[in-house]
Amino acid sequence: MSHSFAYPGALHIHTTYSDGTGTFPEVIAAARAAGLRWIIVTDHDSLEGAPFAGWHDDLLVIVGHEITPDRNHFLAFNLGEVVNRQLPPQDFVDEVYARGGFGVIAHPDERVKNSFKAIYRWDDWTVDGPRQREGCAVGLELWNLMSDWGEHLTAYNKELNFLLPRLGISGPSPATLAWWDRLNIAGRRTFGVGGVDAHAFQQRVPWGEVEVFSYRWIFGTLTNYLRLGVPLSHDAATATRQVYAALADGRSYLVNRLDGDAPAIVFAARRGAERYDIGATASLAGGPLRIDADVGADAYIRLIANGDVITSGVRRIRQSVAEAGVYRLEGYWGGKTWLITNPIYVGD
Repeated sequence: MSHSFAYPGALHIHTTYSDGTGTFPEVIAAARAAGLRWIIVTDHDSLEGAPFAGWHDDLLVIVGHEITPDRNHFLAFNLGEVVNRQLPPQDFVDEVYARGGFGVIAHPDERVKNSFKAIYRWDDWTVDGPRQREGCAVGLELWNLMSDWGEHLTAYNKELNFLLPRLGISGPSPATLAWWDRLNIAGRRTFGVGGVDAHAFQQRVPWGEVEVFSYRWIFGTLTNYLRLGVPLSHDAATATRQVYAALADGRSYLVNRLDGDAPAIVFAARRGAERYDIGATASLAGGPLRIDADVGADAYIRLIANGDVITSGVRRIRQSVAEAGVYRLEGYWGGKTWLITNPIYVGD
């Protein structure tokens, strides 16, 4: 099935209800100014922003929360109450799913402590979802913008990286991508997202106070495009379910819009009149498939199968596929990650 509607959005956002500096109206205005159509706000251990959920003109606001013990953070969606962060990670993840929610493991591969941040690592990578994983949608934050920037910060480069933030942004950690591939290859289907981790921190500097990345700026960076077969409903509850379903099914791709937008990429497996888009499961029972990719710009792209690059090119790829596997696309500008799709799953 073809998903002809692409909706740009952002997740992992903090407001004044936790440690962000912006109010909900300020965050909403910034997201609209950045051209987003949906956002998921995840204040730390708080659902106080819930009254703001719903449509705000052309922006759908969804309110989840981030479960935040000292380390092991988890973005929890579709819940009416906050989950206890004192529980061990496996137990609080189980609790999210027991209550009918689902979520995303946040910034799993942090390694650096500095003046800007502590290490908020996901410690135990054998915890990759609820104990009863069958049929559960679990997400992995492949790329967290503030984490990526913070991991590259030193006493020597911090002013430069603040003024020229692209210098401190390199993409997902190889370990995170490898973990994601391993999970999907093993049949533990896991959707990937990019998180902005927006706070608009105010930091003291010798000449006064500066804002470390405004909401408006950060909403123009890591953007998740959801692919839908029908437009988002005018009814907020229905539209929220559509967003959750697209995320859960992996019908999305992420783009660093600092390096150019990609609102309408092609990444599909075809055989005759059959077409399988991002997030779909295809079968080789009817014969080989052809994977078509076109990212709409002269970026370097790679087709990854079961974690290995099988072909690459500039802008477009066409590749015949006769083996089962997990197929996904990556795009690069200047050697830095620009685009990552969720997989197309090809079975025997």
